[in-house]
Amino acid sequence: MAASNINIITHNSNGALKENPPFIFDGNCQLSKKFLLAFQLWRMINKNNETMKWPYSCVIAALSYMDGPKVDFWKEEQVTHLDDEVGSGTLKTNETLWDNWMEAFLTAFTNTNRRAEAYKELCNLKHRESLNSFFANFKCLVKDANIKLDDHGTIEILKNNLKGALVQAIIRSPGFDPTTDNPWKFKDWEKEARNQHIKWTTAEQYSSNRRKAMFQAFGINPNHSSLDCRKPARPGYRTTSQGGYHMDVDATSGRGIQHSEAKKQELMKNNQCFYCKTVGHRTRDCCKKTADRCPSNGGCADNPGKGRPFPPIYNRASNDTPKFNISAEDISSFSKENMDAISKDNKLSIVNSLMPKDFCPAQN
Repeated sequence: MAASNINIITHNSNGALKENPPFIFDGNCQLSKKFLLAFQLWRMINKNNETMKWPYSCVIAALSYMDGPKVDFWKEEQVTHLDDEVGSGTLKTNETLWDNWMEAFLTAFTNTNRRAEAYKELCNLKHRESLNSFFANFKCLVKDANIKLDDHGTIEILKNNLKGALVQAIIRSPGFDPTTDNPWKFKDWEKEARNQHIKWTTAEQYSSNRRKAMFQAFGINPNHSSLDCRKPARPGYRTTSQGGYHMDVDATSGRGIQHSEAKKQELMKNNQCFYCKTVGHRTRDCCKKTADRCPSNGGCADNPGKGRPFPPIYNRASNDTPKFNISAEDISSFSKENMDAISKDNKLSIVNSLMPKDFCPAQN
């Protein structure tokens, strides 16, 4: 019997087979598992139909949806092998007939390199956006790589592929105990990752609302690329006062304070601002420089201006520790009156400095 002439009868005492049948498989190894899954689903939908009740007729049905030069010879071999098994006494209702055919199909048409390829893809899989998509892809690749989800090596790959902050949150969770004799299985890691993700998202929404209110108060575009606290405002740009190679404006500008190379090295070593020499902040974030150069603040010798001076935050005539004597009302009033005179970069610096140090947008 020619394999290409095999046709199954889809009408019997139980009626026609329901739903759409699988696509025609032409021997493409990239589609072999997809075809097998489609046929198995079709078989399950029609499990009460006599055609699908018998493993023998299931094999014949599957063969009838295979066509093309790459599969014709293999089909003929399978038909002969099926007849031999039944002729040797195997009942047509024996599930072994289907199991043997499915094993032969996978051996003939599965990509032999898929296991190695899947393992490589698994190791390179990163949690970038959706957590649901990450876990779905992770499980699929584990299956293709023919490894177990609960193996120690698989769990280590999972920890390496998840976002670092999320892994730390999982490890810090009350239920995690690395010293127990019963280490967490994959389902435990997945469950806690989803729990921490929900907490993370909830906390980010609260912090994000506070931050948006600050942006609105300072007239800052919430979509500004520099607002992500995980990224520098100008990637790769660092002035000499920040330990980089770009010249600091205050070291060269005639309007600023000029220092010798030796003095600059000393300030950098002590982590001091080039402008006010205070430890702990950069020149571009120096409030004293901003206040001195603000036209609404009376300006300075190089930048005279008019306006209400900024309330005295510290004693500029001494090098003592700053002594604060300013109220929240004074800060608010000054900020509203002088908002237009503050540059966008300084606005961003002020907003970021007011946010909690550990604030960071939630990771999906």
